[in-house]
Amino acid sequence: MMTHSISGQTIGRTAQTTMGMPVVSCPGNAFVTRVRLMDGRVDETWSTGRMVRNMGFLLRGELDVRGRPRFVTQPHCLCNDGHALAAIKAIEDLAGVTLPRSAVLVRRLVQSMRCIQEHLLHFYQFHIADWVNVNAALRADPAKAAHLDSPKGKKNADFSIVREQIRALAKLSAGKTPEAGYRGPDELHLLLYGHALQAIKAGQSLQAALGILGCGSKGFQAYRLGGLPDDLDLGKEALKGLRASLAACRGFITEVFPSDLTRLARVYGSWAERGRGNAFLTWCDSEIGRLIVSDAKGVSWRFSLSDAAAVREESEPGWSNWDRHRYRLSADREAPSFQWEQKDSYWLPAPRHGDIACEVGPLARVLGGWLSGRSPIMRALSVALDGCALSMEAMNSTLGRVLSRGIESVALMESMSGWVDELESVLARDDRRAATFSMPASGIGVGHVEVPRGVLTHTITWDGGRIVNHDYLIPSLWNFSPRDPFGGAGPLERALTGTPVAAPDHPVEILRTLHQLDPCNVCHVVVEDHDTGRTFLATT
Repeated sequence: MMTHSISGQTIGRTAQTTMGMPVVSCPGNAFVTRVRLMDGRVDETWSTGRMVRNMGFLLRGELDVRGRPRFVTQPHCLCNDGHALAAIKAIEDLAGVTLPRSAVLVRRLVQSMRCIQEHLLHFYQFHIADWVNVNAALRADPAKAAHLDSPKGKKNADFSIVREQIRALAKLSAGKTPEAGYRGPDELHLLLYGHALQAIKAGQSLQAALGILGCGSKGFQAYRLGGLPDDLDLGKEALKGLRASLAACRGFITEVFPSDLTRLARVYGSWAERGRGNAFLTWCDSEIGRLIVSDAKGVSWRFSLSDAAAVREESEPGWSNWDRHRYRLSADREAPSFQWEQKDSYWLPAPRHGDIACEVGPLARVLGGWLSGRSPIMRALSVALDGCALSMEAMNSTLGRVLSRGIESVALMESMSGWVDELESVLARDDRRAATFSMPASGIGVGHVEVPRGVLTHTITWDGGRIVNHDYLIPSLWNFSPRDPFGGAGPLERALTGTPVAAPDHPVEILRTLHQLDPCNVCHVVVEDHDTGRTFLATT
C-alpha cells in the first residue's frame, strides 16, 4: 500500500502478519503510536518512541571576544531556526536584555512568515494525502474543477495539466491507494492538488521576504543575541521589497488557503466531533504563558496564566506492567519489534503543567488569541466558522486543528502589514539595533518560542562564565506524551480515542489526527485489530 501526495510524501508500505512480525530499524529519532481497535474504533492508544536529547553540542561553553556565549553549531532537526531563537532568548533572559523595538518587530515578522510557510507545507505538501485521494483526482473532470475554482469565470488553472502531473507522479509509486475514508466530489480532490502547486509559489514569495530580512539557508541574521546586526539593510528600498514580496502571496494565503479549508470542512464535517483535546498551552507574544483547560465535554474553557515553574517531566512513569510492556516496546510475537541505532537516545518523557497533559500548536494559539481578545485572530476565526457553518465548540477537534492553520495564517498576514509600517516608523526616529548588556556570574535563563508546531522551550544554566547545562522541551514531546503515573493520557492518546478506522491496513483516520499534532520525526503506527486478530504496521 502506498499513498501519494504532490510532493512525493508517502505512507510507507504496510506490513501485516500474525506470526514473525517485522523488525523496524530506527536510525535516528522515531515515534511509535500503538493503537488497539475494537468494533472498528480506536479503543486504546500508547504513544512512545525514542530520541536524542542533548544540546551539549549546540553550546559547548565557548565564549566570543566579548565574553558572551558562542553558538558553535545548530541541531539537525526541522526547527533549526526555532531552536536558535529559543537558545538566544534563554541567554537574553539570563542577562536581563531588553530588545530595541526594531529587533522585536523584525523577529516577529520572521517568526510569522516561517509559521505561514510551515502551514502551507503541512497542508498542501506533507499531509494532503490524509484528506485528498489521488484516484479521485485522476477521475475528476478538469472543466468542472476549473469551475469549482472560479465559478464567476475568472482566469483559472488548467486542471487537465494538473491531472496529468498527478498521473505521472502516481506511476512512480507502486500499489493502489485505497479510497475508504475519503469524501467529497472528485473535482474537489483535483482542485486541492492543483492548489498545492500554487502553494509552492506562495512559499517562494515568503522565502524572498525572509531573505530581505537576512534569513535563509546560510543563517538568520534576525536572530542575533541582543538584537539585530548593524549591517542588516532595513532602508526604504528594502522595506519596499519586503512589502512587494508579501503582497505577491497575500491573495493565496488570505483567500485561496482558507477557501480550500472551508471546502474540506464541508465534506469532512464529522471530523469536527473527533479528536477532542483537554488542555492547551501557549506562549504567544510575551514571556507569559497561557493555560487553557476545557470542561468535561470539551465545549467551554477555563483560561489562566501559565507558570513556567509548573512544567515538569516524568521520565519513568509508574505504569502498570501491561502499559509498560507497550510503552517500552517489549518483544512481542504479535507486534513489530524496533531496533534503535542511536545508543544515546532516550524514551519520550511525560511533560505536564502541574498534573495536566497539554497540547501545543496552532489550535492552542488560536484558542489563546480568541480567549484573550486578539482582533486579527477573532476576525479570521469568525469568517472561518461562518463559512464552514460550525460553532466554536467544533474547534476542539481534528478538523479544528486543520482550520487553525488557515485562521492563524490569515491573522498573521493582517498583522504583518502593520508591523512593517511600525518598523519603518521606528527606524525613522531610533536607529538603535541592539541592546548593550553583560553576563552575570551565574543564573538560569529560559527562552520560550512559538514555532509552528507549538511552544519550544530552552533552559540554560550559566555558572563561572560558562554554560554548564542546556536543556530543551520540544512541541512533539508535549503532543506525543505517554500516560503519566496517574493514568492521565497524553494529547494524542486522548484525541485518538473512539476514532473509527475503515481499513486497518490503511489507517488514514488515525493519521489525520496524528499529523495535525505534527510529529517532528518519523512516526510508526502499529494497529492491533482486536476484531480480526491481525496487526498492521504503517510508517509515515
